[in-house]
Formats: sequence, C-alpha cells, structure tokens
Amino acid sequence: MIDWIKTEQEFKINQTNYKFSSTVAVVCDGCGVFGHKKIRSLKNIVNGQMQWKCMKCSLDNQETKNKKSQISRQMWQDQSIRNKIIKSIDYNKIKEKSKERWQNEGYKNKIIKSIEENKPNLSKLMKTKWANQEYRSEMMELYSTNEWKEERSKIATDAWKNQDYRDRVIENGKKTRSTKEYKEKAAKIRVNQPKVSSIQTILYSILDDLKIVYYREYPDKPADFEVTIGPYNFDCVIPLNDRKLLIECQGDYWHGLDKGISNDKAKATYIERYHPDCEIKYLWEHEFACKDKIIELVKYWVGITKLELVEFNFGQLQIKECPASDYKLLLSKYHYLANAGRGGMSHGSFGAYLGDELIAVCVFSPLIRQNIPHDYNSTRELSRLCIHPRYQKKNFASWFVSRCIKMLDSKYKTIISYCDTTFNHDGATYKACNFKLDSKSAPDYWYVSEDKWVMHKKTLYNHASKMGMTELEYATKNKYKKIYGKEKLKFIFER
Repeated sequence: MIDWIKTEQEFKINQTNYKFSSTVAVVCDGCGVFGHKKIRSLKNIVNGQMQWKCMKCSLDNQETKNKKSQISRQMWQDQSIRNKIIKSIDYNKIKEKSKERWQNEGYKNKIIKSIEENKPNLSKLMKTKWANQEYRSEMMELYSTNEWKEERSKIATDAWKNQDYRDRVIENGKKTRSTKEYKEKAAKIRVNQPKVSSIQTILYSILDDLKIVYYREYPDKPADFEVTIGPYNFDCVIPLNDRKLLIECQGDYWHGLDKGISNDKAKATYIERYHPDCEIKYLWEHEFACKDKIIELVKYWVGITKLELVEFNFGQLQIKECPASDYKLLLSKYHYLANAGRGGMSHGSFGAYLGDELIAVCVFSPLIRQNIPHDYNSTRELSRLCIHPRYQKKNFASWFVSRCIKMLDSKYKTIISYCDTTFNHDGATYKACNFKLDSKSAPDYWYVSEDKWVMHKKTLYNHASKMGMTELEYATKNKYKKIYGKEKLKFIFER
C-alpha cells in the first residue's frame, strides 16, 4: 500500500495531485518493508491506495516465481539482450566488491556455513540438471569453446601467481590425500577398475592348471582384497608358507615408458621397505610367447620344482659391461629386490655371459645420502648382485665380484656394499672377496596406522613439524605405530 505521509515528505505528492508515472513511497503488504514505486496505471489505485509486495514476498509465491522464471528464460534466449547484459556487467567492479565483502569475517563465515548446509541440495540440483540431455549438450558446447577455455585458463593462472592461494591449495591437497577416507576411496577405485590384460588372463589360467592358490583382479567385478597392499594393487598374489609372492605382468610398451618405469620403482621400493614378508616378481609380455618358460618360472618361484643346474667352467664365461636393458629382466626374476637399482653403463654394470646368455650381473651405483661422508667421486656402491639359479656354482659369486671390481674404472678406490639382515643376508660373498665389515646400521623404522597404512618416517616428521608437534606426539595422537626392520651390515673394499 502507499504511505502518503512519506510520499508527501519525499516527493511533494499527495492523494489529490498524483499522476501517471508519479513515484510514491510504498509499504509491502506482506512484510511491511518500505520501498519506492512508480504509478504505471491509475486503474491500479483504489480509493487512493495501491497494492505492492517487495521482491522477497513476491518470490515466496510459487506462481510469481514461475512467471518471473519464464520471462527471464525467454529474455535470455534473445541473443541481443544476452550480449547487452553481459557487456554491461563490470566484472572488475564485482570482483573488487566481493574481495571487500570477503574481508568481513562475519560475512565469510556466513557464506561458508551456507555453502556447507546447502551442499546436499546443490549436489542434488546439479545431478538433476545434468541428467537433462539438453542442458548437458548446452554446457558441453560452452565448455568446448576457446573463449571459455582461455578465460578459465587466465583465471587459474592469475590465481596460481598468488602465493597465499598456492600454499592453501597445496596444503588442502596434502590434507585430503592423507585422510583415511581418501586413501580408501582411491584404493577402491583402482581395485574396481576392470583392467585385466591378456597376459594376466594367461597367468591366471596357468595357475589354475597348476592348482596353485592365488588372488587376482577381474574384468567384470572388484578384485580380491588381498591384491591391494597399501596404496598399490598387484596383478596376482600367491600366499606361501614363509612369504607372499606378488606377480606383476608387464606390458613391454607401457612399462618401458619413463612414467611406467618410475611407477614400477616406487611400487618395488614400497614393498622392499615396508613389507619384508612380500616378494615381488615380474613377467614380461614377450616372455609369454613361450608358455613353458612361464610355467617353469612360476613353479620355481613357488617351490614346486627345482631348476636343473647347468654345468660350466669359469673359463667359458665372458665378463663385460652390461646395459640395463640386458640385466633388468634377470633382476626382475631372481633378485630379492626386483627393481634395477641405480646402476647403468656410466656407473659400472658388468655381466657374466655364457655364450649369448646373461647368467649373472653386478651393478655399481653412485653413493646414496648415508654414504656422503665418503668421497663421492672415488667411491661406488655395489648395489645389485644376482646370479641365475640354474647357474649356481661354488665360489662363483666371489669369483665374479672380484673380476667386476677389477674391471671397474680405477678412479673408484673404495667399494661399499650393504647386507640387509631383514632378508637373512650375512655378507659371506663379500667376506670371501676381502671386503671388511665396517659397521652395523641401526635398524630402520617406519610407521603403520591402525588400518595398516604405511607412512615413511620423514613424511610423518614433516606433518608433525607443520602442526608444531614432535614426531612422537603426532604418531601418538594419530595412532601410528613405529615398526622396526633389522640391522644392515656395511662392508668396505679398498683397492
């Protein structure tokens, strides 16, 4: 209704001199809020009064809502109106105003609370809208335009230049990825993805024929839960009396790429460091061309049969430099640490060849962090020694290592090697090669949560530091248990 007293005070208009298009002061018939309105039709005024509702009260009426929504949609279909509206919007002004309002702590908390409360409704609304094919097509068309991509790219680039924003995003990402819920969800997603390759299928068939108990992945249903160990899935897990045998079927192409090699190393390192009760082995795609070879290899791994030893003389062997492409397969089959280590031609990798067949490899690598007290340029670590089980022979290991050291560049005066007693190694071969026991390393440790997730000690320490806590305080609060391996024996050879 019209408030004539205010109207006369503000506009000098009363019940006798109002005209068409006169602006009057009005009061909402619903909530009593004041406003201004122009008289658009004299017929609307009855006895000098006029009905009026504010925007809020008008929209409370569903019929009015529908009507306004229909009008808005019809207007938005007109490209000229749409362009005019978009052109008239001053985004910089809106942005600045939003920043200004966001500085108000009360406003910020109110918005955050509103978003949290409305998440279920917003999610439901978006799912309903996205189910509409017409809406989806329209949005996909918008997202595919270069203008939209460039605009989003610019917004993201500008935001990333802000150090506070960047730190916040990184920190939130770390917090999310470290939660039990995220880890479980990620593991379930990986397990539920149908990704059984043809060579996996062949391996499963061989294991069935040999009547070997195993756990596997499936193309049409979730994998057996036993194939998930920590954050990783394995193609096949065979439970044995003293350990678990983890078998990976490697495609020659994908696992030969840099990313595949990096992922395989991370996987192998995780098992080596935190699961000494597991042993990882690899079967390569090209090896499946000879199924008998695969069968004999699997039988050897699980202890069903012993490989027949091959007789040979040391004089028949040729010791020469061996590229990683040659020795990688030998290590993946027969070394307790399946990854190829840190070796390479430039550092010193030597193989024992019987004819054209590689039967043993010795890899010398650059120093790792705990060996830094030694001179980096004159010291190397003997990081991998592996002999094919069919060519085991008395004194062969010490004979082979001694000759590899002689072939190593003379600038390397000191050779270091470790024996991990976690894997029942005592260094007998190194003693036979005149290595001296230098020291015993304290057992290394890591952390395991209640739900069996493993965390490296440095990772836990970093989390604790960021929260202003000690390592022990963080571990206790989050119920992480410290697990120790066994000591390592350090041997040194001087020449």
